[in-house]
Amino acid sequence: MEYDNDRNAVEIQKKIFFDDLELALRNENNDKTFDILNSDLQLINQYIETYLISNMKILINGKTYNINYLGHEHINGTINCFLEIKGIRKVKELQIEDTSLFSYFDGQENLIYFEMNNKLSTLRLKEPKLSDKIIF
Repeated sequence: MEYDNDRNAVEIQKKIFFDDLELALRNENNDKTFDILNSDLQLINQYIETYLISNMKILINGKTYNINYLGHEHINGTINCFLEIKGIRKVKELQIEDTSLFSYFDGQENLIYFEMNNKLSTLRLKEPKLSDKIIF
């Protein structure tokens, strides 16, 4: 994740191993034949968007914002998903909840990197702590 001062936007790139995401999407959509690499692109994007938006909650300065799904790409065994939150003038506090894949894998950990003003912060989410915050 990165804050883009010029665009007043938080840009999100979420990387997930494609086989893990495919398993989650098959189960979430009751679609046992779903193939994340070869199904219809519109269907793939619909499944990914619905899953990520339902499993991610981001509060900026104490306010919840809508997350916009932009698309995805497959690179070296991962699905890189691109999302953004627009209309952010300044980030003083960022709180993130990300429950992606926790229903499917014991010991799941979601790592979050956030860069703003050339400073990198890292959060590690794992049960029971599925949410954390960064204060700037």
